Amino acid sequence: MTDSIDLVVLRTVENEFEMNMITAILKDNGIPFIVKNKGSGSYMRIITGSSPFRTDIMVDEKSFEEAMELIIPIIGDQEI
Repeated sequence: MTDSIDLVVLRTVENEFEMNMITAILKDNGIPFIVKNKGSGSYMRIITGSSPFRTDIMVDEKSFEEAMELIIPIIGDQEI
């Protein structure tokens, strides 16, 4: 039997600070994630170390509630 992974957007961030804060929380708590850059954000991040484009932080749907419980106290629950 194969376990399928259904990715959902945990949060869309607009800056490096928020992205690094959220990904650090997820790493510290053992929650796997994927960072999906918009536009040419991946190339910009490689060349300049940051991206002016919005970035999606994605987690498995099964981890979504746990991840939200961890990040909301720190970054709030407003939608971006």
